[in-house]
Amino acid sequence: MDAIFFDLDGTLTDPLEGIARSMVFALEGLGLPVPDAAEMRSFIGPPIQVSMLARFGDPALVDEIVRRFRVRFGDVGMYENVVYPGVPEMLAELGDAAPLFVCTSKPHVYAVPVLRRFGLYDAFARVYGSELDGTRADKRELLAHALAREGLAHGRADARARIALLGDRDLDLRAARANGVLAWGAGWGYGTPDELAGADHVFEAPREVPLLIAR
Repeated sequence: MDAIFFDLDGTLTDPLEGIARSMVFALEGLGLPVPDAAEMRSFIGPPIQVSMLARFGDPALVDEIVRRFRVRFGDVGMYENVVYPGVPEMLAELGDAAPLFVCTSKPHVYAVPVLRRFGLYDAFARVYGSELDGTRADKRELLAHALAREGLAHGRADARARIALLGDRDLDLRAARANGVLAWGAGWGYGTPDELAGADHVFEAPREVPLLIAR
């Protein structure tokens, strides 16, 4: 492999508690209805602006929801998070197989502290995330930016087949397909089987990833 890119939320860590509590804080503060547990899970992965715009349809209201969400999330919510079992071991084994990168729709200013807090940061050559103003929140654009910056997929016809993006949602698979790299599904995350049906490979546990490469 020339490179493996990893989604963060739902792939390396489970951020549900922090995102849900921060969302409740934002919505209740505006007197808005709070989603049930099932709908709250659907917010894991896509940019929060996208999820809120689909729910409320009012850009000005969405801006205020996001602002309030970030007040709590940036203070405590991003650390109400859990590393999935087997992820540190997976990264340690893969470190000898390929350069590793993070490619997350989460803003870079949150992604880096989360990775540092949970001892994952040093496993990666670089962390790619969106900006707070929404720049590169579309993961297709973000992955294209990362590939260009790293000088990957140039000079060989088969180069794209030696690069993979591992993520748990359909937006990860779309980003991989749009950039011509392997689309790997993290079956332990928040994506449904239907979402991951088009993946080149779906892993049921982190330990399976280095095993596939070894084979």
